[in-house]
This record gives sequence, structure tokens and C-alpha cells, in this order.
Amino acid sequence: MYTYLCRTRWGDMDAFGHVNNLKVLQYVQEAVYCLLYDDTEGQDLFEDGFMIARHEIDYRSPLYHCPTPLPVQIWVERLGRSSISTTCEARRRGQMVFQARTVTVPTDAATRRSRPLRETERRHLNRYRVRPTGPVAPVGRVPVRSTGRIRVPALNERAS
Repeated sequence: MYTYLCRTRWGDMDAFGHVNNLKVLQYVQEAVYCLLYDDTEGQDLFEDGFMIARHEIDYRSPLYHCPTPLPVQIWVERLGRSSISTTCEARRRGQMVFQARTVTVPTDAATRRSRPLRETERRHLNRYRVRPTGPVAPVGRVPVRSTGRIRVPALNERAS
């Protein structure tokens, strides 16, 4: 399992005062991106890129902006020949706010078509095939790896 700490932003809220569903999709996409590129062994993974083939999101309860990062837990459900199925969940104060499933396909840069997973990618992803048990770990104790490939904007405003 991998934990991505996502910062919600004041501007992510909609007219109803909660985080807009399209922003939640962006959070899921950021978590997937970080999982795929998190490599502590210094290998170039998915150097030709990848495509999202499918997103499925269940919104369990409204998500509100908060200065505390939102822990998004993500794990690999299934590795196919040329696809990766992941599931991620986010909880705030112990309550599930969303659960998402994503199918990602590695691509070949020359053809822009799907390609089989390489052995190094498979080995990397197998490290994250563990489904979480119990509640999300408290912020500050969650292991987070930064790849430097994605930047989460700093919190500019405080919630009132």
C-alpha cells in the first residue's frame, strides 16, 4: 500500500461548500501518478508514459477543505499483461470520503499504443499489492515518498 498526502485547497470547493467531484478525480489521478513513479531504486519506470483507461469513483461523504493533508491510500488490485488496476480510499476523521478504482495502461512512445508491463515495473508495483487493514495512520506518521515529479501547491488560505 502507498499513502499519498493530498492537500485540499480553498479553491477546490464548489457552491455547496464541499470539494467538487472533479477535484476529487484530480486527487485520485495524483495518487496514481505518485504510485507509478515512486521508485526508491532509481530506475526509470514508465518512461514512455501511460494512459488512464478507466476511473470509477464512489463518493461516500462530503469532503471539506481542511489545512491538514488528506491521506489517500492506494494499492494495486491486479496486474494484467498490459494494465494496472488500483484502488484508493480516503478518510477524514475516520470517515470514508471516497473510494476509487483506476485502470492504467503503459504506453509505447513511438506508437502511442498500450504495451506489456516490463519486469522492473511489475516488480515495483508488486510492492504495493497490499490492501490496508484498519484506519488510516495519523498524519505525520504516514510514510510518504516524494519523486519530485509532481508538485502539490502550498495551502494559500485557511479554512474559516
